[in-house]
Amino acid sequence: MKNLLKTVTECIDKFSKQYNLSRLAAIVGGEAVIMHGIPRTTLDIDVLCYWQTDKNDKDSIVKLLAFFLREELGESYEVNDFEASKDPFDPLKHDLLIITDTERRYKKLDILIANYKWEVEGFAYMDSPDKGPLQIYPKPYLVGMKLMAGGVRDEEDIRDLFLLMTDLEKVKALDIARLIRRDKNLSRILSEDRRGSV
Repeated sequence: MKNLLKTVTECIDKFSKQYNLSRLAAIVGGEAVIMHGIPRTTLDIDVLCYWQTDKNDKDSIVKLLAFFLREELGESYEVNDFEASKDPFDPLKHDLLIITDTERRYKKLDILIANYKWEVEGFAYMDSPDKGPLQIYPKPYLVGMKLMAGGVRDEEDIRDLFLLMTDLEKVKALDIARLIRRDKNLSRILSEDRRGSV
């Protein structure tokens, strides 16, 4: 049996073709951290997607994709969609789809719709975010997403990613942190050891 990520990737490609949209997609979150070579566990797979659409269409893409996935995946999968929070203190800044197989054979799969220019820029540093199997999101941009999320596990991931990054990647991550106004957080995270002390 195909895994959920492959099945959903095929659905995303079919959706893009049906609506004549070019897709950009990458694996993000804990699974991306693991794929970058850091040993850890995760309960889900996160995918960041972006489709170039008119402003009017952008507002409904999550609903349209949710409807499409429900039709394609059938009753074996539950698809829930959520709009990005308007609350500035809520970490959910992305429209989100959560896909779970009803028999719980696979990890839950979350699809986040890219909401920031810098997130879309990250796709430009990938070989082929527009076709084929999904690839890992670049480390500096993954650090940016982890800074936005702001959890304890995210901070651990940031420290671990910095151990693997080249000097150029570190500079880019610092640039992104400044852009999203999380540079002080990044400095604090990098100055602490794994137990949270300086």
